Amino acid sequence: MEDFELDTLATRIASKLGVPVPGLGADRPLVDIRSTTALLVASVEYTQSIQFNGTAGQGYGPNNSVRLVAYKSMVARAYPLVQRGTFGSDTLTGQRVTGELTLSIGDRVIYSTGPTRSEGARIGAAAHLDRGSWDREVTIYGKRDKISLGRPIAVNCPLNFLIPAYCCQPGRMYATVHLWPVNDGPASPHACQSSEYLNFISVQPPKVCLVRISWQDGQGNVTRPTDVEMLTTVADAGRMLPFPYFESTILGFEETRSDNFAKLSTNTGGCNAAWSSLITRLNVTRIFTRLFGLGNIVYGMVSQAAIPASGNYNSGCGNTEESGAGFSGKAPTFAHEIGHLYKRVHVAVAGNSDPNYPNYGGSVRSIGEVGIDTGTFPPKLYEPWNSDDIMSYSNHRWISPYTYEHILDQHDLYDTGPIDLTQLRLVFVLDFRVHRTVGGGSRVEVRSSTLLEAPGPLPSHRANAVSPLSLDILDGNEQILATHHCTWAPMHGGGNCNCCSEQPQVTLDREPWLDFQEVMEWPASAVSAIVFHRGGEPFHTLQVGEPPEVAISEPVRDGSYLVAQIRTTHPREPVTVTVLFSTDKGTSWQPIAFDPPDGQLKLCVDQLTGGDFCVLRAIATAELRSATADTAPFMLQRTARRIYLCMPSHECPQPSGPVVLSAVIDSHGLGAPATDELRWTSNLDGDLGFGYSLIANLREGRHVLTLTAPDGDGGTLAQRGIIIVSGRGS
Repeated sequence: MEDFELDTLATRIASKLGVPVPGLGADRPLVDIRSTTALLVASVEYTQSIQFNGTAGQGYGPNNSVRLVAYKSMVARAYPLVQRGTFGSDTLTGQRVTGELTLSIGDRVIYSTGPTRSEGARIGAAAHLDRGSWDREVTIYGKRDKISLGRPIAVNCPLNFLIPAYCCQPGRMYATVHLWPVNDGPASPHACQSSEYLNFISVQPPKVCLVRISWQDGQGNVTRPTDVEMLTTVADAGRMLPFPYFESTILGFEETRSDNFAKLSTNTGGCNAAWSSLITRLNVTRIFTRLFGLGNIVYGMVSQAAIPASGNYNSGCGNTEESGAGFSGKAPTFAHEIGHLYKRVHVAVAGNSDPNYPNYGGSVRSIGEVGIDTGTFPPKLYEPWNSDDIMSYSNHRWISPYTYEHILDQHDLYDTGPIDLTQLRLVFVLDFRVHRTVGGGSRVEVRSSTLLEAPGPLPSHRANAVSPLSLDILDGNEQILATHHCTWAPMHGGGNCNCCSEQPQVTLDREPWLDFQEVMEWPASAVSAIVFHRGGEPFHTLQVGEPPEVAISEPVRDGSYLVAQIRTTHPREPVTVTVLFSTDKGTSWQPIAFDPPDGQLKLCVDQLTGGDFCVLRAIATAELRSATADTAPFMLQRTARRIYLCMPSHECPQPSGPVVLSAVIDSHGLGAPATDELRWTSNLDGDLGFGYSLIANLREGRHVLTLTAPDGDGGTLAQRGIIIVSGRGS
């Protein structure tokens, strides 16, 4: 091995890893280590989704500048190197190094663990470090720097450590990685360490309401996405996003459709007709989930049965700051639409892209770094040469440091405080379409309207929305009581293709129609009409008229469903029906159905919270007037949060070693349990740890695993599963 001066080695390390080397430069130790062989920690990366090691020229700051989120699983990757002494022999290169990682707060150790590779990592030169492998070493033959090699090159992986989510507590924590040669032990004179403070940011889990969309094929077969499919889609996407987890609630209302969701839009980058129609309905749903405190994000999960067997297809669609939809099981599509909701635009989609997205070199869509999926073992690595940013339209996607940081900047965009469900105010919800006519005029098609009392805040305006028209609310003297400015933003599709044609830019007055879903406070004064205008003379008027009549039958149990019949009449207009559900005799409400077909209300009992004094309320609206009908109070068995375990089947014995355990939860509108409230135990190994996901080392035998969590109603849930560990190493 050739001799190097210390600064020359530091330059090579920095060039390879793109970072300053601990212990060099201004922090150079007083002892000149050039006289003896030394073990160095070139760098330690602490990462939860995407690595970052000071990519040269991007201006992101020092090593590990991607921020860390509290209660999100983390890995540490330590890079050991040998400094050969100028006057000494090299006795370390080719040996193996192991170590220990500790997290502490003050004098208290929070967590301590060894590396994931029991035999340690091989020590080599900086140029031979491979960040794209996990506990894997290879030996290659060939040429390097145009010089033929007479001996093989050993490509070395980092020494890796896993840190479970419950140990990543909010605030400042001290992390230390202590390394030593395997043959010498911890007291080796060559032992070294790297220490630094880590700061974990508190990020509130986003509240996502999921709408189940079943699909009916041409033969009449209906396929329904399961709870586990939908919840797992959200959880899988969450591992790449800067959130500890999602608070997911599966809503009680669902749809069955036969639209061609897979058809590509005529303008790639836009939504096809099926997605556009669904998103329009979901936008109305989101208004109600926000008004009643269920959640600020609504996402429709369409059955995978609608995906074609081959070819490109439109995998999802969204509308910035409102709603999104995609196929169940397509986690990248969910992450893509969530990115839009947090103000991220496309990457490398012609005519509709972020002009500031950095070119890391090579592909303009590249993530630029090594992405890490901490939900698998070994963690799946996404390398920049074949992985594109989640906001692109490529097939193989992960998140880049650029997108991760920008979403993290907006992490509180949908945070809300608790809602007092007893403090109600009158609001008006209007879903309508404005058609452009040949003569330059406009025609308004009102699709639904609801006048009701609700406790929550009104949804905010979208950041990229424009206001092409306004609504004036008039009293009996044609005086303006209030003006509401309607907003519109284009929908964006999520293609499953490798390239996209340019999305044409059109002005609003050239669209054949514009869809609006609006909510406004209703004045206490007597209202006579709503007029539509574009700043000039009104072009449409809705007059206050006669309220509809409505009646609802007492609910009856039909298997796993609760069934009731709603009857409405009105002499002139179609009637919009919204159904609310209460568990406390009408003190608080939540929406559970909209316009049930033929007035038949059919509710899945498992999706209703239940209680001793349940009430159904039907609200019918027509001609800007509403009427209500309630059932008598009835008793329904309480349904708390639902937990589903995701782990290897006991029918396939697992080899000894790490096993990934995870859980997905339908919060049922009761809030999500905290990470440290999910406790895993084994009948053989006792306590295993806490969290939504955990990697456990299980001994040989038949393990009965139990996950316990609060049920959201003052009790405790316990879900069990079986894993058989064979004792055979992997």
